[in-house]
Amino acid sequence: MNQYEGMFLFDSTFAGDFAKVEEEINRIMTRARGEIVLLRKWDERKLAYDIKKRKRGCYVLVYFKAPAESITGLERDARLSEQVLRLLVVRVEGLSQAKMEQWAARQATGDEEFDIDEDDRGGRPPRRPMGRREHAPAGARERDGGEGVDAVASMDG
Repeated sequence: MNQYEGMFLFDSTFAGDFAKVEEEINRIMTRARGEIVLLRKWDERKLAYDIKKRKRGCYVLVYFKAPAESITGLERDARLSEQVLRLLVVRVEGLSQAKMEQWAARQATGDEEFDIDEDDRGGRPPRRPMGRREHAPAGARERDGGEGVDAVASMDG
């Protein structure tokens, strides 16, 4: 089984009762033979544009384990659900079982104040240094005979 991160976007009127949201996610996961490791309400926001004629949505973050071949079925079930507006599933590599169990334990105790460390996701690559061009491009030097800006200035004056 692979480890995945799923971001569900639910209709905000449906998400008012979070027990119904959990029930819907459990139904989708059961059909996909998935095992939920962590499920938490992330945020409720106004959408940038209407999705299925809805202006607000509730985001739910789910970490789960599932066979790779069942992900397409999971996505299909979510698309067919009238409560799920959108779904994004990403395979999570390098996330240890111990870390997932730690998150699950924190959720069970009600400690919602935890974030994923940047180290867990790998972070961003280092920025490349921005070099300055000190010379004109090679094509510009060839057009003026290699004499550069000085030759042009002497022609004017």
